[in-house]
Amino acid sequence: MAEDKNVIAYCGIDCSKCFSHKRTVSDSARKLRRELRSANLKDLWKEVPFLGDYKEFKKTLDGLAMLRCSRMCRGGGGNPWCKIRSCAKGKGYWSCFECNDVLTCAKLKPISKSRRNENLKNLRRLEGT
Repeated sequence: MAEDKNVIAYCGIDCSKCFSHKRTVSDSARKLRRELRSANLKDLWKEVPFLGDYKEFKKTLDGLAMLRCSRMCRGGGGNPWCKIRSCAKGKGYWSCFECNDVLTCAKLKPISKSRRNENLKNLRRLEGT
């Protein structure tokens, strides 16, 4: 089961289920960019008032196309600025849930409570292996 443990990030997210690792958002954004180019929509963009600013849309679409991760968190993939990973590694923890401050941690607050519970279940499941 050692291989399964590498799939779980420091925060407990199952990387194999992450949209970034599965590339679902990235591939969709890339496909949309191709479709927009083939339809020559850039030139028609200003003619459709509700579409907004093309440059801002393109910037967002390019950002979405880059949301791809070929390696899991424990292999150096994922968000390179992840404060959760750097904190857990810095403290020598396998998981941030080993920390006494897990319930009050400001780094975990942005993660919804239901997602934190799911992450904790992933970690507990692996502890039993």
